[in-house]
Amino acid sequence: MEKEDIDAVVEINRENFTTDAWSRSAFEREFSLNYSHKYVIEVDGNVIGYFILWIIYDTATLMNFAIKKSYWGMGYGKKLLSFLVDNFKDKVSSISLDVRKSNIRAIRLYKSLGFKIINERPKYYSDGENAYQMILETLQKAYTGEH
Repeated sequence: MEKEDIDAVVEINRENFTTDAWSRSAFEREFSLNYSHKYVIEVDGNVIGYFILWIIYDTATLMNFAIKKSYWGMGYGKKLLSFLVDNFKDKVSSISLDVRKSNIRAIRLYKSLGFKIINERPKYYSDGENAYQMILETLQKAYTGEH
């Protein structure tokens, strides 16, 4: 992700997250955080999705992820998240995320990549909906012998 991608990313974010959308300034702030890893996926030069991953010590947290709704069901979400897992699994012991309990489509996608539900967070979102906390324990954890 480059700064010139912010307009498209903000639009995709607002389209996907009505009550908990990030502000433009929140996306801009990510460029000043050395632990923030930002990527976009493009089709024909147009941004159609993105993710923001924070890596602090040996853990990664997927802070934000979305695909433009007109591209849902075409495999772009899985492609982008597969890129995330493939490129960061050897650098961290786990990748975690929070997802709305009602977001069955996203939960299925995360599970298809090996994420497991480990916790339910009551009233996590501003509208009162619960979140599932999901985690993918990576190969790096197995290599170090941690449990």
